[in-house]
Amino acid sequence: MSRINLILFMMCLAGLVLSGGCENDARTTGKFTEEEMAKIPFANQENLLPLSGGLALSVKSETITIGQVVTPVMNVLKVNVPAGSSWDSFRVRARPVVKNAVVGKITDILLYQEARKNAPDNIDELLKTAVEVEVNKLRHNQAHEDLAEQGMDWEQYREFQKKKLLIRSYYVSQNLLEDKPVSHSDMLEHYEAMQQDDFKFKDPNYFQDALQKENVKWEGFIVFRLIDIHVEPDKVEVEDGETCKDAALRKARMLIDRINKGADFGELAKEHSHYRASDGGLWTRVSEGSNLKKPYDILPGQAEKMEVGEVAGPVESDGHIFIMKLEQKRKSWVASFEDLQPRIEKDIQSARRKEHFDRLISKLISEAQISGLEQFVDACLDKAWRRWESDWSLSSK
Repeated sequence: MSRINLILFMMCLAGLVLSGGCENDARTTGKFTEEEMAKIPFANQENLLPLSGGLALSVKSETITIGQVVTPVMNVLKVNVPAGSSWDSFRVRARPVVKNAVVGKITDILLYQEARKNAPDNIDELLKTAVEVEVNKLRHNQAHEDLAEQGMDWEQYREFQKKKLLIRSYYVSQNLLEDKPVSHSDMLEHYEAMQQDDFKFKDPNYFQDALQKENVKWEGFIVFRLIDIHVEPDKVEVEDGETCKDAALRKARMLIDRINKGADFGELAKEHSHYRASDGGLWTRVSEGSNLKKPYDILPGQAEKMEVGEVAGPVESDGHIFIMKLEQKRKSWVASFEDLQPRIEKDIQSARRKEHFDRLISKLISEAQISGLEQFVDACLDKAWRRWESDWSLSSK
């Protein structure tokens, strides 16, 4: 290990110990706050557990068993694979999940071994204080049951924390947490690319805290209730000297008066509307710019003039008299570049960190020369299928 890297590594470990002993200050200073550590795309870092026996994949001096891969992914598979799926359908959905879990386990091992190789000889002593801080935190929170659920005792938890802290130190020593400034032109180019793609965000889970569509673009819509009175002889009671239209308008004014005095709009719609009465006159969401068929095409324009909760009417349209209550309204909106600039900078920095991390992992996996990976994934997939099928059979009885 070079002298410069050794000094940096020691500084990282010192940061771990100091931040562990002063949690509140650590949230605003140093590189080892929870917020900063969340930036690290560790794969399954919570599963750095002692290895057990069984059919396994060899990764340098360590092994990964089928059970270590399958058990953590079963809950994911139960959600992602429809009940009663065939083997072929299960395989299509489950294999990417299983392979990702295997690669995650490989990544954990290789990162730890690389960190260990680059650590000073007295690394165990240096980590001892930081590990005990984490142990005391867990004891203070009385999280013994959580520890048992993870299949660990206190000694195993200490080893788990030692590995996690060591990997973090190595990660920082390699400058993988460094957020270099992003140029204004890069951020503007990023925003324009999102615009051209209509803010579709093909992979919203690409990295943590990435911009989502709802952060940058809102679709306008209205939601309303409607009492729809048809101007037809068999739909309204026509008094002497009245036309159908006069009778419909009289009925509408009478209903509006009752609404103004506190009557429930939905209940009146159920009783008096000639359309969508069973739903209390409630219409499904109408998107901004939608072209409703006649005679309802005037309703979006009417909604533009109304506030939420307001009742309008009588509104005449092509043989219908409407009473309208606006339930919800939202205007279309697209965030400007200035609105999004701070988030765009974070997104670009996150993407760069992920690319740097991926290059490191690809290099480590290539150098490890792991053989039999695909066969091991298939063996894990077969085990997952048998467990999933058994669980589904029991739940369906």
